[in-house]
Amino acid sequence: MKKSFWFFTFLLSISLIGCHSNYLSNNLNLTEGIFSIEVYEWDNDTLVNTIKDNELIDGLVKKLNSAKTYSTADMDYPLPDYELIFKNNKQEDIFSIGYYNEVVNLGVKGRYLDVREDIMYQVEFQLPIY
Repeated sequence: MKKSFWFFTFLLSISLIGCHSNYLSNNLNLTEGIFSIEVYEWDNDTLVNTIKDNELIDGLVKKLNSAKTYSTADMDYPLPDYELIFKNNKQEDIFSIGYYNEVVNLGVKGRYLDVREDIMYQVEFQLPIY
């Protein structure tokens, strides 16, 4: 009877671990200096704003680099409101990510979604878009 109990407990534990497989290791490592972030409307590529506040940019980069992440590969979700293009001092594109005006829950709560890689970042940091 004890063996059956422990075997059942073991199987239940393995099943529960399998349910959390959509959490990902955060492999984002933005180390190159980001000097500006261009903000575009997602659906029509209209430039809305350019953020040049170094303190704000550094804070966001640190939050994204250390955020919990979740795979959205098997989800249907609304596209972000904006696309953020991170640029270096030579105005070269370093990284792009989607940004939602409101916090969304796509496995984790946040505003930042890498649509190409199907990764949601648990970062609620609000940007001054306008």
